[in-house]
Amino acid sequence: MVRFRWTVFCLPFFYFFFVSASPSQMSGEDLLKYIEKKLRRNSTTLRINKKNLGDGGVKILARSPLLKSVETLVIYKCHLKDEGVQVLSDSVNLGNLTSLSLENNSITDRGAKILATSKTFANLKSLNLYRNWIKDSGAMALAESDVLANLVVLNLNYNQIRDEGALHLTSSQKLKNIKQIGLAYNPLGKDGEEAWHRFEVFQKLQELHEQNQLQNMGQYILGDMGVFALLDLPYAEGLTELDLHGNGLSDHAVTALARSPKLSGLVALNLAKNNITDVGAKALADSKTLTRLNTLNLNFNHIGDVGAKSIARSHVLASLESLKLGQNRISGEGVLALEESDSLTKLIHPIFGFY
Repeated sequence: MVRFRWTVFCLPFFYFFFVSASPSQMSGEDLLKYIEKKLRRNSTTLRINKKNLGDGGVKILARSPLLKSVETLVIYKCHLKDEGVQVLSDSVNLGNLTSLSLENNSITDRGAKILATSKTFANLKSLNLYRNWIKDSGAMALAESDVLANLVVLNLNYNQIRDEGALHLTSSQKLKNIKQIGLAYNPLGKDGEEAWHRFEVFQKLQELHEQNQLQNMGQYILGDMGVFALLDLPYAEGLTELDLHGNGLSDHAVTALARSPKLSGLVALNLAKNNITDVGAKALADSKTLTRLNTLNLNFNHIGDVGAKSIARSHVLASLESLKLGQNRISGEGVLALEESDSLTKLIHPIFGFY
């Protein structure tokens, strides 16, 4: 009986809590007044936060000539669905829109496809679809859009995008101006994560190049994907020095560096504190492009006698004046091969700069 009374007593409270937590739908008159008040402060930016617009409210919003001056439209947590996206796409009042944020709503692949095909959004530079229900199909539609060519920023964090969608987005030939793609907190697998990471590194390197600060790239190339992104850049050909120490690189990345014709101008290469073994050392020794190197730092790796012997026999590395192999796994046999090398005759330090 006591438990029953407690439940009956609490019911009104819970009813009040949930009802008050869900805002009631705004009437057309109230919505227009709300819009007018907002735009009176800033005619180019309209932010609608946590309002229950419903289909009717979105229609009133889209039909209002007040929107003709709006360049930035934010509809945050307003229970917007695909039908609402369709209504916005049909509006004749959004011709000046350059930034659209539909964050925290209920948009699915259908809504993403509407955004990707409507000429209403042709001038968008920023599209924020954070925390919706978009999957691979919607992501692929955005990636293949003939309308969204002006997009610079695309936020798809907290959706349901997997590897296929991520691969299409990060390799899109249609989104020619894209600089940022948000894919955090999506169920990406290894391929999707790597593609996204590679895209981000690529964009950062381009930014550094434009700022004439490419010498600072090392801190952004974390892991092998960073190296592959670097080698995709056309201006990698102009590099004379490359510092990739402590970047977690494996033999796979080092082999790619050694084989790349774009790096034939390198005179200094720092690969210290990575995960390079005899395989990577041999790739460097056998390189057909790194013929101008005069400084090579391989300190603090996992190179043994086999790698040391490959370097000692290398005619490609004959121009080296400084070779550092300290804190590796080279024993007396490898040291002897280096000391008696007929190729490494230009080294300034007789102990090969082990330390």
